Amino acid sequence: MKYDVIIVGAGPSGMMAAITAAQNKNKVLLLERMDKPGKKILATGNGRCNLSNSYLDETCYRGGQPHFPYPMIEQFGLSELIAFFESLGMLVTEQNGYYYPASMQASTVLDVLTEKLRALKVDILTGFYVEKAQKKKDTFRVFGNGKIFEAKHLILAAGGCAQENLGSNGSGYKLAKSFHHKVMEPFPALVALEGKGKYFSLISGVRNVSSMKVYANQDLIAEEKGEVQFTKYGISGIPVFQISRFAIDALRRKKKVTVLLDLMPNMLTLEETARAFQKTCGYKTVETFFQGFLNKKLVFVILKRLNIPPEKSIRKLKEEEFLKILHMMKEFPVEICGHKGYDMAQVTAGGVSTKEVVQGTLESKILGGLYITGELLDVDGTCGGYNLQWAFTSGYIAGKQIGKK
Repeated sequence: MKYDVIIVGAGPSGMMAAITAAQNKNKVLLLERMDKPGKKILATGNGRCNLSNSYLDETCYRGGQPHFPYPMIEQFGLSELIAFFESLGMLVTEQNGYYYPASMQASTVLDVLTEKLRALKVDILTGFYVEKAQKKKDTFRVFGNGKIFEAKHLILAAGGCAQENLGSNGSGYKLAKSFHHKVMEPFPALVALEGKGKYFSLISGVRNVSSMKVYANQDLIAEEKGEVQFTKYGISGIPVFQISRFAIDALRRKKKVTVLLDLMPNMLTLEETARAFQKTCGYKTVETFFQGFLNKKLVFVILKRLNIPPEKSIRKLKEEEFLKILHMMKEFPVEICGHKGYDMAQVTAGGVSTKEVVQGTLESKILGGLYITGELLDVDGTCGGYNLQWAFTSGYIAGKQIGKK
């Protein structure tokens, strides 16, 4: 059967591309490896689906060319995305700059997208594994499940490697390579980091608002602030996710990665306050004294790491010990030795080189009629709806090109 366009991958990018192309009177086939389209949408935003963010600029995206996605987001950004979903009968609401469906249910987003696909008579095949794809003359041929489909255009929207159970297994890279595209080595991003040391089990579950600086060898490579969650293996939480890409990339380059946590970022007079408390709380032990400043588990670990007896009287604490404790409260070092895998990552860093697709259309510079979108490209955003915005934006941009020529 022949189509105007075949789209591989029915995630947010593929579904948007299919809707946009079909609205332009194109005959569209949407292929999905999983048993249902859009499974990854259901897991976004803790099941609420964080669609986008009020703050959108070039700094929100990373990759070999961090500036690459933003001109397209200026074409189809937050206001256009809201208008699109309202055209499907779905209200969008904002909370602290984050945008969600008004129902606060990710299933609503998936429902309105699938309903629109059906209304536009887009052919959807689920459980379809694309074995290979090729182009002969002006026609693409896609092979899989013992079938062959043909189309004038092909959009690869198969996602990266993050969360294979929801559909992303890296198969899109193989297809892109078969068309001679260069794939920048993928790795997990927006993911928890593993720390070196035996003390993490003592503070597992503790949450603490901290500012952090990330060093690769001696070079500062990232900074962030927010609620850090200590785990039995290391550190997690949104600020950790934000800096994970840089930390993991440095580890891949065999550099020593250290995160320095300021456990009391809003306390600018820590030493002066602690000295004042010493005058009135001399009856306390070192441990109970500093529990007035920090979570008791963190205090215990700081003392343990510094080899200072917790039961020691605060009056008998040496000046150098006192200063060491304060220093570690402001610079708590975590040596990063690893990270969680794709099964726990929110997004994949790396992917098809953006140097090989046209900025503004996402058409391959190597093969006319081929388009590459979403997470399959070497584009990854920070936490806060940026990756979904890019998925929808890139799907729209590619879908809009179908039938233009």
